[in-house]
Amino acid sequence: MAEVDLPSQIKATIKEPHSVVNRLNTARIPLCLPPSVKTPIYYTLGFARWAEIYLGLEEVWHSQIGDPADWTDLSDDPKAYASDQDRVQAVLRKICLPELLRTRRLEGDFAALKALDPTIANLDLAKENVGTQFRSYIKEHIPTKPHLLVAYIWIMYQALFNGGRFIRMQLLKAGPDFWGLTEKEMDPTAFPSPLSFWCVEEADVVQAEFRNRVVKADNLLTETERQEILQESLEIFRRCELITHQLDEDVAAGLKAAN
Repeated sequence: MAEVDLPSQIKATIKEPHSVVNRLNTARIPLCLPPSVKTPIYYTLGFARWAEIYLGLEEVWHSQIGDPADWTDLSDDPKAYASDQDRVQAVLRKICLPELLRTRRLEGDFAALKALDPTIANLDLAKENVGTQFRSYIKEHIPTKPHLLVAYIWIMYQALFNGGRFIRMQLLKAGPDFWGLTEKEMDPTAFPSPLSFWCVEEADVVQAEFRNRVVKADNLLTETERQEILQESLEIFRRCELITHQLDEDVAAGLKAAN
């Protein structure tokens, strides 16, 4: 294992692009909420683009690790594996925590959002965009180098833990009516749909376990794989920035067409 663990290396590598994307997105959250809008239509539009990343990575992740019922003992010794494929598969299995997975939550959230307003229901969320292109890239490129999934898994779920806390508080400010919820349902520790994506039960415990697993799994990676993971981390943020800029263009075009 490297002297500096992989999570720390990723953090150092993405420091600048992460700051850029974080500033861009933080500035746009109020534009998706009252009093800027009366419905979550812009939230849904943006949420759909970012959801493509989670949907893509989880689809590939599941295909790589197989059914947990079929897993055998996962050794911490790289030499214990008969092939590089088996070794990398063990890495991806070791860092898998069911509490992280978002696909079912996303499906429930989108169903609830579409039920809120006919305009939202009529949004063409499947239309090709930078988000759908990113998902296609993940599905086509990552299986050829499955160790790169580590970059996606670490970055995207850390974003859920860290930035997600701030976003949850912003969403709460919109009030229950905006989300079609009751006052009782607006519980920041257990958001129901359409906000269930942002909820991780016992988040601090899960986050600590997640980091611990990634650090331990790092021992199974080669230095070449580790460097490729760091490079892919930069590609993730390059594409994330494109998502935000395209959303700006699409919203501006929609506003122009409405006037």
